[in-house]
Amino acid sequence: MKKGIYPIAILSVTMFACNISTTVTPTVATQPPVPQPGQVTDTPVLPSDTPIMPTDTPGVQTNTTCNELAIYLDPTLASSYTCETIPESPEGIETYPQYTKLTLQGYPLSGKFFTPYISILPVQRYIELLPDFIPGQVAALQALVSGGALGDKDLPFLPSLNAGQMFHAQYQVLPFGSGGGVRYLTLLAQYYAPINNHDLFYTYQGVTNDGKYWVSAILPINNPILPDNGDTPPGGQTWDQFTNNYSSYIADLTVQLNSQASGNYTPSLAMLDALVSSITVQP
Repeated sequence: MKKGIYPIAILSVTMFACNISTTVTPTVATQPPVPQPGQVTDTPVLPSDTPIMPTDTPGVQTNTTCNELAIYLDPTLASSYTCETIPESPEGIETYPQYTKLTLQGYPLSGKFFTPYISILPVQRYIELLPDFIPGQVAALQALVSGGALGDKDLPFLPSLNAGQMFHAQYQVLPFGSGGGVRYLTLLAQYYAPINNHDLFYTYQGVTNDGKYWVSAILPINNPILPDNGDTPPGGQTWDQFTNNYSSYIADLTVQLNSQASGNYTPSLAMLDALVSSITVQP
């Protein structure tokens, strides 16, 4: 049997569920309207020959806006997107401020545990809601962006989910259009999970230079050395055998994934890095 581990985060995965009240499909040349809380705007990505919209940040080009978020969406990563304003949840296990969520449609991978999305969360309101948790996340991320060493704790990750980070690979500090952050590959679980292509994802966790907004991207990613799913332990092991050797398994697989070239991943690391690097937050 799969052996459980205790959840280490404070919010439930159900925080991703929200009530969608309206779907709007504007013409390609039209900027999407500003959604009201809970509203969705479904907008086709502009074709590659559409003029790039300038931003206030030198060297950053964008072709898509969603509330305060501006980003360059490569048509090979998304054929369209939805732009949502998620209403605040001020109490309980689903505690978070009102925030912007852009979900990629037509992504190269489908049927994965996570849908690909980018969220922009207001830091001050988040601190007011979770004063014992959010300041530590912000401080840890800012320390890493400033060149701090990795510790033995989980890497910064918001919004928090009711599952633990089983490992991280391909860690790198990476700036974006209006701040800095870190990217890494991980998998969240509540048991000793085999690392697999159904659950693996690339995440970017960043904070704007003024400290006002947290940027969170969750983007599914695959690599051919991994199994399709985590339904069975690797190598014909029983769950007890696998669990007893989990630390060495994770250490070995982390080395293997760190040695993989960018292009061995789908989508490539370079493509996902370019996506998050183009993010600009314009309040």
